[in-house]
Amino acid sequence: MTETPARRRVLLPDDEDWLALFMNMEEPLLLQLALNTRAVRDGEEDVWQLPADLDGAAAHDAWGRLFQALPAPLRHTATNTNRSVPNDARPPGQYILYAPDGRWEHTPLYPADIDPRDVDTVAAVLAHFRRAVEGHDDTQLADFLEQLADDWAEPGRNGDPEKLVNDFARGLAVLHLDRQPDTKVLLTAVAAAGPGQEPPERIVLTPAQEDAYQRFATRLSSAVAGTTAHDYTLHRFAND
Repeated sequence: MTETPARRRVLLPDDEDWLALFMNMEEPLLLQLALNTRAVRDGEEDVWQLPADLDGAAAHDAWGRLFQALPAPLRHTATNTNRSVPNDARPPGQYILYAPDGRWEHTPLYPADIDPRDVDTVAAVLAHFRRAVEGHDDTQLADFLEQLADDWAEPGRNGDPEKLVNDFARGLAVLHLDRQPDTKVLLTAVAAAGPGQEPPERIVLTPAQEDAYQRFATRLSSAVAGTTAHDYTLHRFAND
């Protein structure tokens, strides 16, 4: 089943940069929000006063379902991000994606079925974050973000809550990529790597599929790099 009213098939890359952003959406932000929400429900007094309609526990649960919807190779890459000793075992379902010459390797793409309601739930949190860093929230959310940014800043550097929120947005952006004609072409090209399938060890794109890949990769790099031209150039080069 590729698509139902409750699920949507998307195309996701086995890209370390994006998956690192995706994992960082949970910790520190969504995990700490969930802990604060549960503390409020338990009647604890030492809690951040956040917007009443910001359900951190529901957002964290939604992120967890999105993580579980990732194909095994993407979960493998994601959980190995920043590990001092990565697990180099080959995950099930992994394959190599080649350009039409059969030699140039591309970043593998995988079909995944996600619930758009989970994406919307996480996106609603981002809207709260943006209002807070822009000074349009009258709760303690801005202070909450500043505290987390300070706690997670590199040694010797001040925390940057705006960067924390922008990184969160970049992690979410890949799940919001427009479904353009090239997406349909590529979903067909890598269908054997979709849910419930056993892909071959290699998939070689046709020239038409290669053109679609290049267009998709351009949109992907724009989403992952955000507004930084330098980061876009580096990411696009790595995914050419």
